[in-house]
Amino acid sequence: MVDMTQLTGDYAASWLPWIMIPLVFYILPFPVFAILFLWIQKEGDDRSNQTDSNLTEIREMGAPTP
Repeated sequence: MVDMTQLTGDYAASWLPWIMIPLVFYILPFPVFAILFLWIQKEGDDRSNQTDSNLTEIREMGAPTP
């Protein structure tokens, strides 16, 4: 019986930790944060455009603006 508490590399896919650690902690965060940033900016632009159109409608109604 094999004692798996000692990671000596005598198991299937022993190279996987050496690939996954840099991938998950060094490479993967860049595209994830880039996509998250673009998504947040897109939502902010949509809301500001909606606010601008609402202000235009209020001005067209003749309501006083502050």
